This record gives sequence, structure tokens and C-alpha cells, in this order.
Amino acid sequence: MVTRDRRRAATLAEIKAAARRLLVSGGTSAVGLRAVARELGLTPPALYRYFPSHEALIGALVTDLYDELTTALMDLAGADDGDLGAKLYLLANGLRDWALAHPAEFGLVFGTAVPNPEGDEHEVTPGHQAAMRFGGLFKELVAQIWHQKPFPHPADEQLGTVLVEQLTAESEHFHGMPAGAIYLSLNYWTRLYGLICMEVFGQLHWVLPDAAAYFEAQLYEIGQALGLDCPEPG
Repeated sequence: MVTRDRRRAATLAEIKAAARRLLVSGGTSAVGLRAVARELGLTPPALYRYFPSHEALIGALVTDLYDELTTALMDLAGADDGDLGAKLYLLANGLRDWALAHPAEFGLVFGTAVPNPEGDEHEVTPGHQAAMRFGGLFKELVAQIWHQKPFPHPADEQLGTVLVEQLTAESEHFHGMPAGAIYLSLNYWTRLYGLICMEVFGQLHWVLPDAAAYFEAQLYEIGQALGLDCPEPG
């Protein structure tokens, strides 16, 4: 039984490795069950014993990629000396570095919708759990920053009832942060994430042949707004 389980695990790893090679060489559309089977010299029915559908294969690949990225960022975060400004820089730059080194993988992972936990389609799948582990790194960091030294944030009346209700519902996941602080954290996350997306997909070349300095400047502004001791750009 142990040998059979090991063989199955090895075959699963080979299938996902082949799917990743096809993703890198041909994009998401190239990752089909038949294409993967050809890559490994298998028949499609043989592959179906491991992945019953294209969605199952993509979901497994997304899960692995999320976990790869999360592990890489956790290793970086563990390298700092406890300074939260340094950790912010390590995590943000680590995400950017991984995205630039793996544009196809980044496109698949962040172009695949995470199910809405309030929707009928929600299911706690391995991919959803992997996405939550990734997001948890940044939630934990911003909560640490807030509890160490609360940063200025908009009052509830500036945000409106609907937004405040939604943000307050997430307070537990941000370790008790108020709605305005979560709002700013979301602003900063979408700012950095959007910048990484634009750089990875070549949307900044028209003005920035190398966006590294711009990313550092943006990160510095965010760090200052959070009250962190941040290294100056450049």
C-alpha cells in the first residue's frame, strides 16, 4: 500500500510538472488533459484516473503555485530581525520578484477566481485554502503593524455605512482592526498588487522600462503612511 501510494504521489507530481511546463511555454490555454497526456506519453483515460477534469488539474496546479509562493515569502519574512518595516519590504519585493520570474504562473494564480465565501458556489477547496494562507501573510503583517503603533485612518462616517459594514465583518481576520484601518490596508494592497500586475503584463513599458525604482518609491510611501522606519528608495 505504501509503495502504491508513493507511485501515485510521484505520478501526480509528474502530471502537475508537465502541466506547468505547458503553462510556461504556451499559456493557460495550452494546459489541456490531452496535451498533458501527450507530454507524459500517457493515454487520456490513464490521466483521468488522477484528474477527472480540466478544472481539477488547474485547481491542483493553482494550489501548488500558491503554496510555492507562500513558502518563499515565509522564508523571506523569517529572515528579518523582527523589524516590521523590513518585513514589509521583504514580503512586497518577494512577491514582485516571484511574479516577474514566473509571469505565466502568476497569471494563472491571480487570474483564477477565489470562490466567494458567501456565494452558493463556495467550497473550501485546497486551492481556496492555499489562497487564504497566502493572503494571511499580509493580513498578519498589517495587524502586527497596527497593534504595535496604530496608524491614522479614515473615520467610519467618511467611508459610508455599506463599506463600513463589509470591512467590520472582516475585523476578526485582521485581529480586531477597525474598519478605517482595514480600508487603508486594502488600499495599499491593491496599490502594490496592481503595480505588480501592470509590470508583469508589460503595461508600464511605455513610461518605465524598469519599474523597480517606482515600486520602491511606492513602497516607501506606504511604509511611511503606516508609521514604519523604511529605507529610502534607491
